[in-house]
Amino acid sequence: MIHKDIKEQFMDMLEQHIGIILKISGAYAYTQEDRKDLMQDIILELWKSLKRYNGSCKMSTWIYRISLNISMNYKRKQNNTFVIASLSDFKEKEIASWIDKQNDLSELEILYSCINELSEINKAIILLYLDGNSHEEISDITGITKTNIGTRISRIKSELRKMAHAKE
Repeated sequence: MIHKDIKEQFMDMLEQHIGIILKISGAYAYTQEDRKDLMQDIILELWKSLKRYNGSCKMSTWIYRISLNISMNYKRKQNNTFVIASLSDFKEKEIASWIDKQNDLSELEILYSCINELSEINKAIILLYLDGNSHEEISDITGITKTNIGTRISRIKSELRKMAHAKE
C-alpha cells in the first residue's frame, strides 16, 4: 500500500473537518471578508502544525484547539467587539444542530445575541457544547478540567437564560 504524501493527508483532513473551521470562523468574524481571512489563518496554522500532531487526542479536538486559539488571537488583533456572524451566513444544517428546527428564528437571534455577550472562554465553551462535544472533549480543547467544564456549562446556561429573558 502506498502512503499518501503530507499534502494529500492535509487535504483529506481539511475535507473531513472543514465544518469545524467554518463554524469557528463564523462565530469569531463578522464579515465575509474577515471570515475568509480567519479561515486562511486557521488553515495555515493547521498546515504548519500538522507534523507536530502526535495522535494523543482526536483530530477534531486538535483542530478545534488550533481554530479557537487562532480565532481568539485574531479577535484580539482586530480589537473589535465579539460578534456572531449573521444567521443568513450559516447553512441550515449547521443551525439545526444547535437548535430544534421548530424554534422561531427570533429565538435563535436572541440566543446568538446573548452568546455574543459572553466572555471569550465562555463563548468558546458554549459553542463547543452546542456543537455536541462532550465535557471531556471540551476539556481537552480548552485545557480546563472536565469538572470545571460541567460547572461552567451549567452557569453559562443559567446566564444565557437570564440574558434571554431580559431581551424578550
